[in-house]
Amino acid sequence: MKFTLSAENLQEVLSYMDSDADIISSGATLETKAHISNSFGEVDFREIQLEIAHILIGEYQLNQGLIVHNTLYDGFIEMHFNFNNSIWMGESLASKIPIHGMQHNVFSFIDMKGFVDFTEGQAFKTLDIHLSLDYLQKWIGQSPLLDQLLKNYEQQVPSMLYPQSMYITPAMQDVISQIINCPFSGFTRKIYLESKVQELFSLQIELSDVVASQGLYPTKELSRKDVDHIHHAKKYIEENLDNPKNIEDLARICGTNQQKLKYGFKKMFGTTIFGYLQKCRMFHARDLLLQGVSVADVSFMVGYANHSSFSYAFREYYGCSPIKTQGMKQYNEKRNPAIDLSSTLN
Repeated sequence: MKFTLSAENLQEVLSYMDSDADIISSGATLETKAHISNSFGEVDFREIQLEIAHILIGEYQLNQGLIVHNTLYDGFIEMHFNFNNSIWMGESLASKIPIHGMQHNVFSFIDMKGFVDFTEGQAFKTLDIHLSLDYLQKWIGQSPLLDQLLKNYEQQVPSMLYPQSMYITPAMQDVISQIINCPFSGFTRKIYLESKVQELFSLQIELSDVVASQGLYPTKELSRKDVDHIHHAKKYIEENLDNPKNIEDLARICGTNQQKLKYGFKKMFGTTIFGYLQKCRMFHARDLLLQGVSVADVSFMVGYANHSSFSYAFREYYGCSPIKTQGMKQYNEKRNPAIDLSSTLN
């Protein structure tokens, strides 16, 4: 059974927590958090209003299926990123389109009725960024696909930047992480977030132009089962950095074969399995070093047999030694004692 809400009802059941509201940039930027606990499940929202954009971060843990209906008159242009399980959206059930895990697109919505469909018993995490029209006007003439999207918007025709959703690249993942985990407060936070929104939008436009000119989509398409196996592999890598598997073992654990896993992983995430493993290990290692964990312990925690091999890999990746990275924590604490991390998004 599906639980159905209108967007208006959804706003009514949101419980905004005053203690989580933080006005920054002299009141020009508002940041809030909200939570829903209902029979259909748990929903958490974070909203950040900037001059050029409105950022919405949603996390859903659903016991029942959920359909959210909305009627749009004013309209908006939205950067959409879906991080795990597939969601469906459209103007009618007959014409709904999927946005699978680790996919993104840019949508224009105006003067339409639509819905978003979430499947029961699954977790979802999304990032939506509504861009201001003043900001988008600066892009006119820079991308044929974006020009067409803006033209459709002016003519009140809902549309997508690219006919099918594209995979989120590692570069996009880095910027998204920087947005969600922004370490700054006050005016610096506003400027930082606006710069990252622009960087992320630039990456979307660049990728859409490339795939349009080179015809990268569709290629040998992955089945829904293949996509699930590849997501399983990605999650397994992230959760087992201390005990990494070779590709043969990883494929067996995830219920697929080596060829499909290697092809699908590169297609979905834009990097090899080893490349992604190495990135996760190095990012996690850096975080641990900055927390004061010893080099020997960090080596073990990210799957290296000895700290000399880890130190070599770390230096190759970051250009500095693990010991020097540990020293950066004390240096930054001395230089920036007043930075307020209380408003950082987790």
